[in-house]
Amino acid sequence: MPYFQVVTFGCKVNQYESAALAETLEGLGYVSRPSGTTPDVVLVNTCTVTARADQQARQTIRRLARQYPEVHIWVTGCYAQRSPETIAALPGVTRVFGNLEKASLADVVAPAIPTPGPRVQVRGFSLREPFHPVLVKTFPGHTRAWLKVQDGCSHTCSYCIVPSVRGPGRSLPPEEVRSSLETLAARGFQEVVLTGIDLGQYGKDLSPPLNLARLLRGLAQVALPVRLRLSSLEPQEISAELLETLSKVPHLCPHFHLPLQSGSPAVLAAMGRPYHPDHFRGLVMNLHRQFPQAAIGLDVLVGFPAETSADFEATMALVETLPLAYLHVFPFSPRPGTPAQNLRPLPAEEVQLRAQAMRKLGQRKKAAFYQDQVGQVGEVLIEGPAPGRPGWLKGLAANYLRVILPGPPGWQNRRLLVKFIAVQEEVLAGKVITFETK
Repeated sequence: MPYFQVVTFGCKVNQYESAALAETLEGLGYVSRPSGTTPDVVLVNTCTVTARADQQARQTIRRLARQYPEVHIWVTGCYAQRSPETIAALPGVTRVFGNLEKASLADVVAPAIPTPGPRVQVRGFSLREPFHPVLVKTFPGHTRAWLKVQDGCSHTCSYCIVPSVRGPGRSLPPEEVRSSLETLAARGFQEVVLTGIDLGQYGKDLSPPLNLARLLRGLAQVALPVRLRLSSLEPQEISAELLETLSKVPHLCPHFHLPLQSGSPAVLAAMGRPYHPDHFRGLVMNLHRQFPQAAIGLDVLVGFPAETSADFEATMALVETLPLAYLHVFPFSPRPGTPAQNLRPLPAEEVQLRAQAMRKLGQRKKAAFYQDQVGQVGEVLIEGPAPGRPGWLKGLAANYLRVILPGPPGWQNRRLLVKFIAVQEEVLAGKVITFETK
């Protein structure tokens, strides 16, 4: 019974796929490493969206090789897809396989260690690459489940490596989405996050073509006892039809994550982003009117080579005016093989200063959002004991607020209506007002 450990970097899709890889290994006879034991194999699922992501993966692999000299290190994910030979040359690495090989892990590895076969197995994507469905039935340590319904991206943003390491946009058929949700609900999950590399492209590759709005309307008719949360949505893909549909889906979490990237028309054009700041402002305000308590979060990319000081100030000004809950701020990182790689970069010190200023603005926005929620009532999924607070529980509100409240352990994995009383150390303290879920 060889022990395994999975180390994951990157997005929710990678987290979902890591859970699927763990289930596959368990089906092959591997056992998840108990605490305090040495693994026989460590599977590292990498990200390559920035140079820092690459660096973190390399550092982790080297650390694992030092910590466990006899361990077999297997590496997959987007960095492995982009640069498999670089990964294969790192100490301790015995297998490298790409994103497509994740779905056929049982064919790539074997119950015995070392596994037979070539050290590097990374297949390229075809233009008509199918969706490779993998249902994850367990998420150890989590009360929420993820469901990958879309993969790949067909956009051509000038700075982004994702299309080349994830392939074209492709979708899980709606009947399989529904069946997977029914399975997860039957296993007791109270929330499922619908995720994808570009969720807003859902269904365009299917025959006949569908869209995310039609998928959600179909799911609403099933009346499953779970709440649904959407992962990131590209602003240009949130149509009037989708906006109308969102308000009609039962138990849809009022939480929307949108990649803004820049508030400058010139920078957006240089990035290849097909929308204008005015369109983005209107979209956020429409979401806020439709869901007044919604958490709206943004991705912001600072320091793009075409970004002047005035462009950055325009982004700051736009973000300042929007009703936001948080920001994810990324300094520009040139990615090999993208058009932006050949642009003259801004001074690193200036990029870091801009990132710091944007993060401070994000902190102010988050603090104000939490303070505005005091006195409100929201549905909270209880996740478990609150660390360092005996007799208290932690949970996640439908609108993405981190909440603590007094209560017994038996409330775990229940959705309760909670009144938010006060902000305490970047979380909301609350009290239960009803034991019935919505």
